[in-house]
Amino acid sequence: EKLAQEYYDYYITTGDTLDSFDSWLLLRSLKTLKVRMAQRTKNARAVVEYLKQAPEVEKVLYPGKGGMISFYLKEADQVERLLDHVKVITFAESLGGIESLITIPHADFSVEQRQRLGITPKLLRLSVGLEDAADLIADIKQALAATR
Repeated sequence: EKLAQEYYDYYITTGDTLDSFDSWLLLRSLKTLKVRMAQRTKNARAVVEYLKQAPEVEKVLYPGKGGMISFYLKEADQVERLLDHVKVITFAESLGGIESLITIPHADFSVEQRQRLGITPKLLRLSVGLEDAADLIADIKQALAATR
């Protein structure tokens, strides 16, 4: 009984084991993972093509697969204005959901780390979700227009 109580206390405080509901959610989500990742990749590629030609964007970083895009705006003061004007995309620091999120990826790094990694105040990270690609591009387009 003492060992069971120790294990229970460990389980409750560390959370390293999924309960039955979380296990079911994981199994359920794995069934649609391939479809969700395909849509994220398709959407991200469309967004990347738009960003590459946008005059407000200096550089786009995209590995060609998945939904994670990083891009540099031409001026650092454009970042806040863009974040203030996105409507479909949410300014948040979370990953793995189905919605598109944008964030500033340099908040947790020291100045030295940022310089070494090429992380400047002009850098944004966009996690592309499952929304319609045209809606995402229209949102980015109107938010970029507000940075001028």
